Amino acid sequence: MAVEILGNKEGRLEQRLVKQLKGAGLNEITWVSPDTLEVHDGWREDGSAVWRMQYEFYHQILPIARIHTYFYNFKQAMEKFGPKGVEWKVWTPSPAVCSKAIAVAIKDDVIQEVIMEGSCMGFSNALNILVKGMEISRVVQLLQNVPCQTRGTSCPQELARGL
Repeated sequence: MAVEILGNKEGRLEQRLVKQLKGAGLNEITWVSPDTLEVHDGWREDGSAVWRMQYEFYHQILPIARIHTYFYNFKQAMEKFGPKGVEWKVWTPSPAVCSKAIAVAIKDDVIQEVIMEGSCMGFSNALNILVKGMEISRVVQLLQNVPCQTRGTSCPQELARGL
């Protein structure tokens, strides 16, 4: 089954999405550039205007997959093709921070995975390792007052706010 993905080929959310799609047996993956979206076969007829608007609204960081004629944003694709029993929460943090999107997998009020798109790779990997397996209330308690220079907020604080 063929999959087309609109997004940044190097993005963490896209890499996680590709991993899940391949795990579900969807191995024929091609990439669509946002610059060619309107002329790319099928995207316009299938309602690409709505998806393009959503893609641009999220600062061009949330991937969109087209599988057959159905469109899935990151959350929808992960819920359909990702691990079962996991709820995905995805949001755009404050523009004051480096992260452009935060995605969290939650199961029974326990964090399973955190993906921060656009933030420092080492920091986001470390944060994921540290909070994995923790209850949401504990993560919020620990991170809600972590500052970052003079920004008024921080990536950890935005994670706590979103949770």
